[in-house]
Amino acid sequence: MANEYNKKAFAIFKDTGNRHGLASFYCNQGDVELAVGSSNKAKEYYENTLVISKEIAERETEVNGYLSLGRFFFVQSKYDRAEEYIKEALNLSEKIGDTEGQFHSLTEIAYIRMKEGKIQEAISYFLSGIEKWEELRSSLCDNDQFKISFSDRHILSQRDLGMLLCEIGNPTEALYVSELSRARALADLMSAQYSLENKISINRRTWAGLEGIVAKECNCTCLYVSYFCCRIYLWILKAGRVAHFQEIKGNDLISREGLSQHLDEFFNFRSFGVLPEELCEDRSLHSFQPESKTSEEDNHEVSRFGNESKASQGPKMNLPICYKLIIAPVAALLKGPEIIIVPDRALYQIPFAALTDESGKYLLESFRIRIVPSLTTLKLIDESPADYHCQTGALIVGNPDVGEVHFKGWLTKISRLPCAENEARIVGEKLGVEPLLGRQATKKAVLQAMKSVALIHIAAHGDAERGEIALAPSFRIPNGIPQEGLYLLTMTDISRIQLRAKLVVLSCCHSARGQTKAEGAVGIARAFLGSGARSVLVALWALDDKSTEELMTHFYDHLVAGQSAGESLHEAMKWMGSNGYDVSQWAPFILIGDNVTFDFGKKGKIR
Repeated sequence: MANEYNKKAFAIFKDTGNRHGLASFYCNQGDVELAVGSSNKAKEYYENTLVISKEIAERETEVNGYLSLGRFFFVQSKYDRAEEYIKEALNLSEKIGDTEGQFHSLTEIAYIRMKEGKIQEAISYFLSGIEKWEELRSSLCDNDQFKISFSDRHILSQRDLGMLLCEIGNPTEALYVSELSRARALADLMSAQYSLENKISINRRTWAGLEGIVAKECNCTCLYVSYFCCRIYLWILKAGRVAHFQEIKGNDLISREGLSQHLDEFFNFRSFGVLPEELCEDRSLHSFQPESKTSEEDNHEVSRFGNESKASQGPKMNLPICYKLIIAPVAALLKGPEIIIVPDRALYQIPFAALTDESGKYLLESFRIRIVPSLTTLKLIDESPADYHCQTGALIVGNPDVGEVHFKGWLTKISRLPCAENEARIVGEKLGVEPLLGRQATKKAVLQAMKSVALIHIAAHGDAERGEIALAPSFRIPNGIPQEGLYLLTMTDISRIQLRAKLVVLSCCHSARGQTKAEGAVGIARAFLGSGARSVLVALWALDDKSTEELMTHFYDHLVAGQSAGESLHEAMKWMGSNGYDVSQWAPFILIGDNVTFDFGKKGKIR
C-alpha cells in the first residue's frame, strides 16, 4: 500500500516539477525498499534524495538524506561508512540549527558505539541526543497532546540508554532516565496548576534526591517497574535510596509457564481473567448500542454502563503470571503496610491487589497498594502549596438522568442506575451534603460545583475507552436528541478547569482506563490529576451496581472515621473479600496519587 501511494506521489511530483517533493519521495521509497529487503534499490533512492536536496539547497532534506544512507550502511553492518554519513548529517544539522537532525544523528552514533562495544561512548552520545530531545520537547510549550505524541515517537533511545545503564551496573541513573519519559506531560500540567517548577531534565543535577521523595511517605516501600523488549526492570526504593534492583527475563519466565507470547504481547491485555462470566448490568457506556438492552426490567443486575459482553472483554490477563513477573522476584523486600507502585504503560491495567502468589493469597491480604504515575508527580503533589487544596465541601453525584442521546454516532438510551443513586444518598448523608441526583446532575452543574470542593464523588456510567462519564444533559431542546458535548464529561472538559479537590472518587466503569502511551494511561483519571486533584479513586473495568454501592458504603465508613483514603479502600476491599463478594467486584478499584485524609466534624461534614 505504501509503495502504491509513493508511486502515485512520484508521478505528481514529476509532472509538476516539484523537486522538493521528489526528494522526499526518494527518501520514503528508500525506506520501503529497505523494509522489503531490496537494499540496492534503497541505496539508489537515498542517493537520489541527497543529490536533489543539494541541488535545490534544501538543507533539512539533505540532513535526512545523510541520515538515511547512514542507517542503510548500519543495517549492512558497515559501521565506518554509516558513521561517515551520520557525522555529515550531524555537522550540517548543527550548522543550520536543525535540532531534530542533531537528535537523530547523535542517537544513531550511539547505536554504532553499542555495536562496537564502546558502551561508555554510547551512553555519552545517548545523553547528548536526549539533551536535544529535551530542546525539541520544550518547543511544544503547553500542548499536552503534542507532548504525549512526541514521547511515543522518540522514546526508544531513552529505553536503550536505561538498558545500557542497567547492564553496566548503574541502575540508579537508569531509574532517572526512566523518569524522563514517565508521565512527563502530566507533570507539566501539575506544575502549572501548583505554580511549581518541574525540575526533572537531562541535566544530572536535577536527578539528585528524586528517589528521596518516597522517604517522606511513612511506612511504605516503592516498587518502580519498567519493561522493554524481553526484560522487566524492578527497583525497590526505601529510606530515600534505591535499595534493590533486579532484571527479569520476562520471555523466559512466560515460556516456562507454557505460553508462546513475548512480553509485550503478554502485557497487551484489554481485560482481566477476573471478570464474572455471566452478563450483568454495569456502569459502563461502551456496550450501549442499538441492539443492547436499555430497560432495567430486561437485566437481572444493574451495572454502570450496559452489558459487559464476552466479545468486549478481550484477551484475559493471567494474574498469577503477572505476580511471578513483577512481585515474586522482590516479594521478600516488600515491607508494609503500604506499597507505592509506579507502573509502566500497560501495567496501569493490572489490578495489583488481586495478584496471587503460588498459594493463592492475594497481595491485598499483605499490603495496602497505591499507584503513582511517576516519582516526579509524587514530588509535585508533596510540594504543592499548603493552601492550594480545599479543606471543606463535597460534591456528590449519583445516577444522572441521561436518557436518550447520541453516543459515538448511535442513537442510544442510557439506563438508570438505582444503586448508584442510593450510593450517592448514603455518601451524602455520611458527609452531610445534599447530592445531585437524576436531572439535577447535569454536566453544567457538575462542572461548576467541582471547582471549589475538597471531595468529589460521582456514581454514574463510564466509557470503556477513556473513562469519560455520562451526566444529565445541560439542557434539552424539545424533540431534540442531545449530542455528546451536552452530557459527556470528557478529559478536555476537566483540563479546562482548576480543581482543588483532595480526593476524586469516580465510582464509574472503566474510570482508570485510557489509551496506553509512553506517558502512561491517558484517560479521565489523568485529566483529574492534571487539573489539580491530589488523588483519584478509580476503577479498571465494568462495575456491578449493587456491589459497588456496598464497597463505597464501607469505604466512606472508614474515611469518615478518620482513616486515610488508602486505608479506607483497603479495609473496604478486605470486607468485600471476606463476605462472599467475587474478586471481580472489589479488585478493579485503585487509588492514584496521594494518600489523603479528611477532618470531619459533626455529622461527617468536612470542615
